[in-house]
Amino acid sequence: MTEQTPEMQGQELTPEDARKPVVFAVRIDPVQREQIEGLRGITGQSVNDVGVEALDDWIAKTLADETVRNKAMAELDDEEKRLQERRNAIAGILGQAVTAAEATPEQTGTQSRRRGKAQPGS
Repeated sequence: MTEQTPEMQGQELTPEDARKPVVFAVRIDPVQREQIEGLRGITGQSVNDVGVEALDDWIAKTLADETVRNKAMAELDDEEKRLQERRNAIAGILGQAVTAAEATPEQTGTQSRRRGKAQPGS
């Protein structure tokens, strides 16, 4: 998930923009806010440092969870299936038969040629 300012929505991020810090605000219980303020005063950390550390820990914990990993892989499999169905539909429109096992030109290192004029050297 990428946080973007309203004027950036709908625009592609440049590599430089992709690494710029963005605001990610959360709402927390006032008691927890007091605890954070007290602890950060002792540790000398900023509220931002504390928030980034907490989010980093959550991300690491979540990525290590086998259930989450399995769900992510299942979603990738579903997306691959949807893309294959779309590829087949487009190929059908173009009058070509495509199978799931058929390799793409990028995978085989070959290029497909259009029907029509003979290519020099063929």
